[in-house]
Amino acid sequence: MTVRLQRPLLIGGIGVTLGLWGLDSVAHSLSGVGNVLTLGTIAAGGGYWWYTQRGNGVQAPAAKIDLDRATLDRLLNQVELVIGQLTIESPENPQIELFKQQLIRATTNLTRPERQIAITGGQKVGKSSLMQQLTTEPVVCATPLKYIETPALFTVNGESATAARIALEADLVLFVTNGDLTATEYKHLTALHQAHQRVMLVFDRSDRYLPEERSQIIHQLQSIVSGTLKAADVVATSTAPTPIKVRKIKADGTSSDTLETPPVDISSLDRQLAHILATEGEQLVWGNTYRQIVGVQTTAKTALNTTRYNRALPLIEQNQWIVGAAAFANPVPALDLLATAAVNAQMVVDLGAIYQQKFSMQQAQAAAGAMGTVMLKLGLVEVCTQAVSGLLKTNAVTFVAGGLVQGLSAAYLTRIAALTLVEYFAAQDLVAPEPAREWNLDLLGNTLQNVFQANQRVAYLQTVVGQGIDRLMPKSAATEVG
Repeated sequence: MTVRLQRPLLIGGIGVTLGLWGLDSVAHSLSGVGNVLTLGTIAAGGGYWWYTQRGNGVQAPAAKIDLDRATLDRLLNQVELVIGQLTIESPENPQIELFKQQLIRATTNLTRPERQIAITGGQKVGKSSLMQQLTTEPVVCATPLKYIETPALFTVNGESATAARIALEADLVLFVTNGDLTATEYKHLTALHQAHQRVMLVFDRSDRYLPEERSQIIHQLQSIVSGTLKAADVVATSTAPTPIKVRKIKADGTSSDTLETPPVDISSLDRQLAHILATEGEQLVWGNTYRQIVGVQTTAKTALNTTRYNRALPLIEQNQWIVGAAAFANPVPALDLLATAAVNAQMVVDLGAIYQQKFSMQQAQAAAGAMGTVMLKLGLVEVCTQAVSGLLKTNAVTFVAGGLVQGLSAAYLTRIAALTLVEYFAAQDLVAPEPAREWNLDLLGNTLQNVFQANQRVAYLQTVVGQGIDRLMPKSAATEVG
């Protein structure tokens, strides 16, 4: 789909008459910051407003929601909407048919009678012996059960990722430990819970502890996971008891020592597992289906955002060099401010249209100004201009060199602002009915920082500087500056 580029505010008398008096007062109030910094702030104009909405790249786990069939149906509708939009915007994408098939499999999963139970945990915690006991003496249940032992977690051979995937594909997970939880185990268990996976914590090899110690460990485990699991979901087992020395006194007063193996004990696990399967069987399948649908949603949304990014990139590049050229060629700071602000407001409108987020020019101008304020507060403009000046290998004391620093800084920061908007829009719902009323400035600010850091590499800056010199300066002047 072709993007129609419109730049009604930049070329042809950019509008000195639109408010030089006001711009002069702005320039005067910011004179202490410096012309370059002021220019960069407005160049970032499209970016700060976006800052608060986006958030940082590492997001806290979403709160676990109560699943029911209605929730699943709503999620299905959302995924179908994403796939439908991808079909419209990228009809030749080969993944579309795959997404549709995956969605059909997810809905078929709702009628599956079998319950799949994964047994997972670190190395040598008792997974295999627990698997053997459960398959030898199955839990009494009205539905068929299938047990799957995962590879060991927390290994360096890549099997941890496989183990995590298998655990999420099951209906219920038995997370095995042989003592108090480590921080790594707790983090993994919590991640399973946040993914709507039903988990039981199994304290195996409990026979190795004295009765008082076993009780203390159980209470400690229950306390640690109290915000994640019910107390009844923490159980102790003894699947491979250690032989113990037993001394027998004979009738003649002599004694003999023998090794005896205590009986296996998984009774607590059997009772709680049977209770969960009897009372939560349908919810287990809902959780499994939910994870499948979310997986399709994630990959389909990624494909859609990739399509949109490819459409947005030419627009971003055109914007950055329009802004850079205006800043380089125009020695009047007020006009630089006006040109940059105008382009960034139009950019908000254009990028919003690509991502199905519609804004009026007034809303876009407010957003651009807010983003510029955030960039100024974060100090990104100063960092950028210093980096560009260093790469130019010049003192930048002449008008040409000074203008080049301004032009390259404005182009670079405009690109950062645009990429921030792209990241922010990509994280939103497919269609936001009133996006301009709900800008999340904290999220936008975190996103802006992340985008700036990701694009602050020296090699990338060198590329921008090289392109800018070719675009903004005559060949002879470029040779002198370079």
